[in-house]
Amino acid sequence: MSANSPKTGKWRDLMPRLLSAVVMVAVGLGAVLTSHLAFSGLVAVVGLVGLWELWRMWQVKQATGMTAGDRNVLLAYLAVLVLGCLGLVTLSAEGGRALLLYVIGLVVVTDSMGYLVGKTLGGPKFWPRISPNKTWSGVLGGWIGAGLLGYFCHPFMPEGLVRLWFFVTSSMILSFASQLGDMAESGLKRRMGVKDSSNIIPGHGGVLDRFDALLALGALAFILDVIFG
Repeated sequence: MSANSPKTGKWRDLMPRLLSAVVMVAVGLGAVLTSHLAFSGLVAVVGLVGLWELWRMWQVKQATGMTAGDRNVLLAYLAVLVLGCLGLVTLSAEGGRALLLYVIGLVVVTDSMGYLVGKTLGGPKFWPRISPNKTWSGVLGGWIGAGLLGYFCHPFMPEGLVRLWFFVTSSMILSFASQLGDMAESGLKRRMGVKDSSNIIPGHGGVLDRFDALLALGALAFILDVIFG
């Protein structure tokens, strides 16, 4: 098969994505297993790089014409970034290591299954105006992967957390929330006129490109913690 064939081209970014993912998983897992302080430090680094990436987008958009709506969108995503980081640190402090690993695993499984199923099956686009490459098959693949993860992770969760059926269903709902976080960041990039938030992670783009879904879940966790204590 030619290296430039459509089928080969469809998977051309798989290897750099995999290699970068292995490094990120190793760093993230190491921080989680080391201590709450180590994980909090890693979240702080992600937050600071994310701030730089938002500033970078701001500068790009300023050069082509910034509107009041553009500023509001950037500020809204800044709020997601800040609340997401606070939520992840709070989850680490209060939820325990097992729950934190589950949330991180949920994002990884959703993204990986969505990528593999979407690339394999293709089909109708989920929201082409915002994310032209995301398909319904990929979205559903992410939900199924998250549901299976919830089924197998439930026995390791804090005792008395929720019943199995509710945990599996919640996993699929959280999977969709993480996908919406990915969509929100995609919409932000399109509005700011950039392809990626930066290019510091081979195969993934920037920190916001890679951790958008996790930050969305962190922000959701923080808001729910404030509302329900």
